[in-house]
Amino acid sequence: MGDPTPRGRSIEAAAIAGIAYAVLTVLAMIRLARFPRLDLSDEELAQWFDDGRHQAWLIGALSLASVAAIAFLWFVAVIRRRLGDREDQFFSTVFLGSGILYVAVWLSGAAVLAAPAVAMTQFDAAAVSPASASLAGGIGGSLVLVVAPRIQAVFIFTTSTVIMRSRVLPSWLAVVGYLSGLVLFVLPLVAQPAGLVFPAWVFTVSVVLLVTRFTDATIEPDSDDITLPTERSGSR
Repeated sequence: MGDPTPRGRSIEAAAIAGIAYAVLTVLAMIRLARFPRLDLSDEELAQWFDDGRHQAWLIGALSLASVAAIAFLWFVAVIRRRLGDREDQFFSTVFLGSGILYVAVWLSGAAVLAAPAVAMTQFDAAAVSPASASLAGGIGGSLVLVVAPRIQAVFIFTTSTVIMRSRVLPSWLAVVGYLSGLVLFVLPLVAQPAGLVFPAWVFTVSVVLLVTRFTDATIEPDSDDITLPTERSGSR
């Protein structure tokens, strides 16, 4: 049986939100990757954006990115609820700030990449010119492939440090986090498959949260309050 307490439910909420974020983000990235090559001719570029299927792909990617951002904020909020009270203000501020900043950059990049399709479908814009397509691709790509990975790395570093210091999750997860954050921070241009590092890391953390939560519930079925190890030791 699952843990019916608020703390048990918060673990499940964080895990479900993290898994949802990872899946939706990967789907959004696959759609955004269909943004046309900018070496196409003027006619080919105009035809690409005039195709209803391509417009639907980009707009759908923006929708998926928006829902993924909400799931990520939920993931951050629940994790911070469980960890924030046992960490100093520095880590708490960096953890929350990097999470919010990442969401802002991620949504901005996805919105810029989808902007030509939105303009054509919702505002009856004229054919997309090479200049406007290049601008959208350059700005959107810079945000998604250059800026966002650095913020992701900061978020991973902070979370891994919290895991290492508080021991609320296995230490190997922190080591994996440090390595993943280093990859995202060092690469000058993070594209697929390296762009999948952050969603994969969030997915892994979420799965470990679920496994740890149900393992604790199985080991201590009669406990009135199934919590993470540090919470149990601190409450006794």
